Amino acid sequence: MRQIQQMQWLQWMRQTLLMAAKEFTHILRDRRTLFLILLAPLVTFGLFAYLYDGQRVTEINLVIVDEDRSPLSREIINMYGQSELFRYQGLVDSVAEAEQRIQEGESDVAVIIPENLNRDVKDGRSTQVLTLIDGTNMLIANGATKGTTTVLQTVSAGVTLRMMEANGIVPAKAKMMLQPINAAIRVGYNPAYNYRVFLIFGLVATVLQQVMLMTMSGAFCREKERGTNMILVAARMPATAVVLGKALPYFVICLFNTFLILLLANRLTDISILGVGIDLFIISLAFTLSLIGIALPISILVPDELRASQIILLIATPSFLISGFTWPLSKMPGPIVALAKCLPLTHYLAAFRIVGMKGASLSAVGVELVVLFGVGIAGVMGSMVLWHRQREAGGLIAQK
Repeated sequence: MRQIQQMQWLQWMRQTLLMAAKEFTHILRDRRTLFLILLAPLVTFGLFAYLYDGQRVTEINLVIVDEDRSPLSREIINMYGQSELFRYQGLVDSVAEAEQRIQEGESDVAVIIPENLNRDVKDGRSTQVLTLIDGTNMLIANGATKGTTTVLQTVSAGVTLRMMEANGIVPAKAKMMLQPINAAIRVGYNPAYNYRVFLIFGLVATVLQQVMLMTMSGAFCREKERGTNMILVAARMPATAVVLGKALPYFVICLFNTFLILLLANRLTDISILGVGIDLFIISLAFTLSLIGIALPISILVPDELRASQIILLIATPSFLISGFTWPLSKMPGPIVALAKCLPLTHYLAAFRIVGMKGASLSAVGVELVVLFGVGIAGVMGSMVLWHRQREAGGLIAQK
């Protein structure tokens, strides 16, 4: 009995090893699968290491409103200009202009130096320098908060030292002069540093992109694998009708999903959607169209659904990491930034952050809309040409 059990176990092991050897042979013969299994983890690791090479956020875009125009205010401006944490963009004329620049994504921080700052400090009165910070990116907000506090404390310490020396360190004055300039910080759009506000829309858009690309990329592949392309060939349907007819259901479903999620986020959570409905519709429409423009050519050119999925995986997996939604594009290496700007998710998240989370108008995201619509229209038109050529060349049947 024991001998029979040992023989059965050995036979099972032999069969298992034979199946494993057979599967290894398939993997080694399929270069795409071999690439995904062996190189994709290494590529992802290298991407992470390269992406966060800066280690911390620096060169945060900053503008200053100088309402005092005094030697002390110029000293504060010089200190911000010398700080490695900030990229000083110059003076603006008013608080409203500074707020508009933050709203439209042109600046991340605005420092408001109040009128009579120099006089109040000389008179021994405590005063405040207001700092406006864009809170939609928590990494930038945290860095800006620490940076502006450090700058103002340094200036304040220098002023205190000079005043104490001038006054002979009188004890009655020392207490008042200990901190003559205080930092008042106002974080906009996410004052509580809520990680849900920070991440949820980026993650949701990434999932929508993944689902859209994966399903749409198989639209024409399934026709090839099932042989139903022959019906389209025999019917001599125009390429425009075939391509647009294929894209339309995915287009409608993706838009519906996007607005359902936005509605749920606005009604069921404490996340505020500040953008106008029609503006958000146009941005989402452009994003959906751009995804279709990427997925359709892949579906037409690739012979089967598996290979299409593998290509989509390579495109979609790094897109959120390099989109600039979490780690700023300004701190990424040049080649990564160039790659990020080729992906629709980068432009959609930038546009949504400015319009949806800050309430700016569409004019602030004109470049992003042009890129998204451009990718979508070019991809759809290219797909029509590709499908027509493949039909004429007899290439609409899957290659076995």
